[in-house]
Formats: sequence, C-alpha cells, structure tokens
Amino acid sequence: MPQALNKQQIIINLIKDIQHDIADYHQLHALMLRQHQCYLTFNGNVLAQLTAQQQPLLETLKLRSQQRYQSMQSLGLPISAQGIDKLHNVLPAQLQKQVQQQWSQLESLIKQCHALNQRNGVLSANFTELLCQLYEPEAKSRYAFPHLMQG
Repeated sequence: MPQALNKQQIIINLIKDIQHDIADYHQLHALMLRQHQCYLTFNGNVLAQLTAQQQPLLETLKLRSQQRYQSMQSLGLPISAQGIDKLHNVLPAQLQKQVQQQWSQLESLIKQCHALNQRNGVLSANFTELLCQLYEPEAKSRYAFPHLMQG
C-alpha cells in the first residue's frame, strides 16, 4: 500500500508538475500554431497527424491538473488564486519568486492555448462547412468526411 505523502512532498510534486506543464503547454502551443496553418492551407493529412500528437499531451495536462487540484485540497488550500498565493507564502524565500513566475507563465500559456483552440475551432468549422458545400451530393453525413482528409 503506498505511503501518504507529507506536505513537503506534495509541494515539491506541485512545483515539478508546474514545470512539466510549462514544457507541455509550449509543445501544445507549437502544435496548435501548425494546426492553424494546416487549416489555412487545407492540409488534412498533417491536421490528422497534429491532432494525434495533441491527444496524449492533452490527456497528460488534464491528469496533472486533477493531481494539482487534489494536492491543493490535501494541503487545505482553496482551489483558486488565493490558494496559490498562500502556497507561495509558505515556500522558502529563494523559491517564492521562481514558483510565482512559473505559475504566471503557466497561466499565460494556458490562456494562449485556449485562444488558439478557439481560433482553430472556428477554422475547423469553416473547413467542414467548405467541404460540405463542395461535396454535399456525395455526403451521407454532414460531418463524416474521413475520405476527404486523405492525400
């Protein structure tokens, strides 16, 4: 049976997870920028590859987010900006600024990826609508065009 983590171990894991999330969000951001270009150039083959590359990243990010939520609860901290502020305040002085900067960077990356996702969602809808207009007579379903996404 696994031993329960003490508060110090939970905080260390939280900090490591933030660092890992930053790296993964940078990777996701780059994939989403490439995805945007593929929508603009109607490159369905690469779109499919990019989506396949994004899935495991998104699953990992979701898992870490859930773990962060549970860690904050275990520490008795609110799941909010105030909770993060309280966490920063209990850290040694040399770590406070670093973790605060990393948290701000993570928040910024999440917002950027969210905006890219929104923009790509609009392009995806437009892409699908264009395909519907071009292939309506052949379409059995308005959203089922896997054969059109092949090279």
